[in-house]
Amino acid sequence: MARDELVTEHLATHVMPLSQGPEGYELFKEKTDGCVRAVFRP
Repeated sequence: MARDELVTEHLATHVMPLSQGPEGYELFKEKTDGCVRAVFRP
C-alpha cells in the first residue's frame, strides 16, 4: 500500500471525518444509503 501497488479506494463506500463516527456506524449497521464500509479520517 505504501508504494501504491494496492488500490483500496473502491472498498469504502463512505469516507467521513472521525467526528462523524457514530453516524457512520449507524449507516453501516442499517445499510442506509448503500453503505457497505465506512472509513473514518482523523
